[in-house]
Amino acid sequence: MGQTRTKVVETAIDPEKQRKIEELGKKSPGTAEIKEKQKKTKPQKVRSKRYKQSLTLIDNSKIYPVAEAIETIKKTADTKFDSSIEAHINLGFSADKADHQIRTLVSLPHKTGKVAKLLVFTNKNKEEIKKLEAEIGTEATLKEIEKGKVEFDKIIADSTWMPALAKVAKVLGPKGLMPNPKSGTVTDDPLSAVKEFSSGKVELKSEKSPIIHVQIGNSSFKENQLKENLTSIISAIHSARPEGFKKELIKTLYLSSTMGPSIKVETSIGSAV
Repeated sequence: MGQTRTKVVETAIDPEKQRKIEELGKKSPGTAEIKEKQKKTKPQKVRSKRYKQSLTLIDNSKIYPVAEAIETIKKTADTKFDSSIEAHINLGFSADKADHQIRTLVSLPHKTGKVAKLLVFTNKNKEEIKKLEAEIGTEATLKEIEKGKVEFDKIIADSTWMPALAKVAKVLGPKGLMPNPKSGTVTDDPLSAVKEFSSGKVELKSEKSPIIHVQIGNSSFKENQLKENLTSIISAIHSARPEGFKKELIKTLYLSSTMGPSIKVETSIGSAV
């Protein structure tokens, strides 16, 4: 038998159609053009009249001494409620180095103005802890956490509860709520821990950026109270400097109030005293 021959039939494209296809290809925007167009059409953030008025009180070209910065930030905090005032502290760390981080505790002389919602897993001093307005954790609470329901600012536990809490570590860990001895939230004296966190102890922990965000008080605080709280925070950060880190620790420091603009502040500890 002879070999089977396959005949290839070529379909010719009309030259006029080919020209139109090529023109359409040239006119079609590429990915970069589409992204650029999206940027241009992206709606600009609308600022309130109150925010714009607050901006007129700030000189963005200026680095403020702490006392003047606090005086100014209080003027911008003109919301109908008691605005929180926060410090945003940019560190000189390398974000890719694991040992470049700050994690420390500091007791502020004037609290923060924020009432932390505490959850405590312990079998000790339950009634005294409840009197401090902290909630006692139970097996039922663990089941709620396992479902993703977490409505607390900080979780404290004694060592006997840690095996049970390990079951919900994948929920609490990403939220920064897993009890840890370094943060003072794993302790065999949970009552003392609750008292300390209720009376102004805060944890300072650098994010990967690296930056630390921390509330230093409310707009109702006196200027010297805000200044003393900020001084304590800056001193604690310097005390927690990683061993061997020689570069400038605090690169920039900003203060801001709720829904208000930020103010750039001098970073030297001397300006905060």
